[in-house]
Amino acid sequence: MNRRTPLLADLLHRCSALRFHLCVVLLTLLSGLSATAQLSMPIPDGLVSELSDAATALRSAVTPYTLQATARTATTSGLRQAEESASSGLRLLELPAVEYRQLPDEKLWGNWITTAAGAPAWRGVLQLEESGWNTLYFVDYQLKRGDMLLITSEEGEVRGAFTEANNGASRTLTTAPLYGERIAIYYYPASSEEVGGELPWRLEGITTALLSSIGDDLPPAKGGDRKPGAPWFTVKGLECTDATVRHPEVSRIARSELQLVVRGRFFSSGTLINNSRQDGDALVLTAAHCLNNSYQNRALDYVRQSAEQTVFFFQYASPTGDPLINGSLEQSLAGAELVAFNEEHDMCLLRITGVRPDVPQGQCAIPPSYRPYFAGWNAERDFPAPVVGIHHPRTSVQRYNRADEKPPLESYDMSFVPVRWVDSHLHIKRWDAGTTAVGSSGSGLFDKNHHLVGALTGGSSSCGSPINDYYYALSEVFTGYPDDKCLKPHLAPTSDQTVLEGLNPFISLPPVRLSHQLYSLMRDSVLVRIADGSTTGVAVRYDIDTSVQYLGTMAVLGAMDAWQPLELAIYSATDGRPDKQIYKQQLQAPQYNWFDKGVERSGERSLTDAFETFIPVEGTDPVTLPAGRYYIALETTDASTPLKAPLLLSKLQSHEEPYAWHRIGTSWEPAQLGGAPYLGHYWIDPIVAGHIKDQGTDPSLSPDDTPRVILAGERLFILLPKSWSSGAEPVQLELFASSGQRLLVTTLLYGNASLLLTDYALGRGVYIVNLTGGGERYSCKLLIP
Repeated sequence: MNRRTPLLADLLHRCSALRFHLCVVLLTLLSGLSATAQLSMPIPDGLVSELSDAATALRSAVTPYTLQATARTATTSGLRQAEESASSGLRLLELPAVEYRQLPDEKLWGNWITTAAGAPAWRGVLQLEESGWNTLYFVDYQLKRGDMLLITSEEGEVRGAFTEANNGASRTLTTAPLYGERIAIYYYPASSEEVGGELPWRLEGITTALLSSIGDDLPPAKGGDRKPGAPWFTVKGLECTDATVRHPEVSRIARSELQLVVRGRFFSSGTLINNSRQDGDALVLTAAHCLNNSYQNRALDYVRQSAEQTVFFFQYASPTGDPLINGSLEQSLAGAELVAFNEEHDMCLLRITGVRPDVPQGQCAIPPSYRPYFAGWNAERDFPAPVVGIHHPRTSVQRYNRADEKPPLESYDMSFVPVRWVDSHLHIKRWDAGTTAVGSSGSGLFDKNHHLVGALTGGSSSCGSPINDYYYALSEVFTGYPDDKCLKPHLAPTSDQTVLEGLNPFISLPPVRLSHQLYSLMRDSVLVRIADGSTTGVAVRYDIDTSVQYLGTMAVLGAMDAWQPLELAIYSATDGRPDKQIYKQQLQAPQYNWFDKGVERSGERSLTDAFETFIPVEGTDPVTLPAGRYYIALETTDASTPLKAPLLLSKLQSHEEPYAWHRIGTSWEPAQLGGAPYLGHYWIDPIVAGHIKDQGTDPSLSPDDTPRVILAGERLFILLPKSWSSGAEPVQLELFASSGQRLLVTTLLYGNASLLLTDYALGRGVYIVNLTGGGERYSCKLLIP
């Protein structure tokens, strides 16, 4: 089934009112074990098969302890209903949930067992009232070196292994959600002397977020049979809001935008923010109402607990221009402390505590493979337009907004919020591209120089009416309050500056995603690989000009019915072909999302069912790749078994020599598709740390001294040299028909711009593109076939 999704919010055209259905972030799994990073250690090989057997036993043999819920939240609270009917409302997304907060003593629901390998372990199994996303909260958490804690569901999903690396000052641990209604907790002590003693942790509570209806936005799950790839639910949508990858000019600040899940049921956004110490302190700016339940629970103890029970997802973004392709969910951290909190401005500043414990103070403790960027900021009232918003509306992948007019500072008042915000908020009167929605709360607003100037409180914008959103202004809460209620003591502790640039914390050895697709203009011109009976592996070539450290791989795959055992391997090159295998690791089933657009599905699955997964390097020892040519491969564990994985591959970007290779049996050969040489790329992107020249992209796509105008499918891309885009005057684009009639004139705000030609009803024929800027002119012909 081939369904085309128009993407209308671009740099050159105001969005129109269109709708689509998209997925809320679900931790849906393929068969087999799957683990989310969240600063967890690799599961020892000896436990993998044991846990797989345990997941099977959870479904039938093991008798669980049945928990009784202590509270339930309504599908929509009175406040939510008021928001929906009001002209303007907070943009926090809340799922209905079941709370379990009075758990019995561990001795009542667990006991010590002996594993198949003969080692002692503690196991407890809990039966919940309903299936849903389960977030677990541990207190008194203080593991010793060598101890391990693992959580599994009957679906085979795993969280952990958690170790002493997760010990923190608060002695708490919050897990990323895992799906199911039966949960097992395994504790493996380092020493048999601990058997029978007090456990070095206590399960304090569980929140189960339900996939039931919130108005018309979240229809109930379809059917009761949860098979891999089965439809979940639909969410009405945001078709006018582009995925951030379509706007490479914001790629750096997009790395600072995070998705937040608070208390297992509140979904919002936040921004990693720099401070004058330039030390990579894991500070996240979001909105106060994201932690105080939209001003219903204003006690600081509640807010502090909300911070401790927050999970942060990094780089949750579509890898292509299609915002329905699901980003990676494996890059997450959990737990935070409250740094500053001011309800008079809706400001909240957090510090992530669930970071790497082995990093010296004064250095960034976020894993470098997450490629974090700490946004710069401007705390002055005067800042340049246009302004850009980056956010996670309805918990979707990162989206892009833009308003060309500078927003004025105004009051923002909502009758159902017990706080009056006077002259404190930046008012977006109209978006020129995109809209916000529930889930966007706390997201960043950036000025023309990509400095953070505000964070979203609420509004009423939609695709049909992209007007009236309100961001609290950094300038109004920077000073003038006690240290725990303003930003300066934390963002500028060493100076009096009011403007600060952003920070790439690993600049000495920058983490880079090598990709022939991600940074390409043709990244959305892709296909899904169809399995054949002879190919047992695929590999993609990368030329690296300096020694780098390998951190992991991002792979983009299509929908599948079952996970096939795979290995990721790295080969060095001899005579221009894969030769010696220098690294390999076996892959567990990745997290998986399925999208349903409210229509009956055929057996054929479209590109919008694709997902991206992160494969971190195995083990703790660094893997160094000297300068040279390498092939990153996905292959079956048995060279006689065909590869079924539906990887994405490019339709364009051909080369004179092959970049894609196929393993036929045990031999590597240049890739062929349909009997013809294939000169594109499979979507397998390594992440490396090192100073490389070109991020693995095709250098022919980068402008030098001349503008580039490229027609890729239905989208026109314009790349401007720095000499053009850095001038004081904006660049003007004109489009003429061959008859001389001017069809379009617009201003290019950035060095990279795109234009969807279907928006202008252009027929086949020859057109003329004129560019004027920096005292120079450039013209070229454009042929639309």
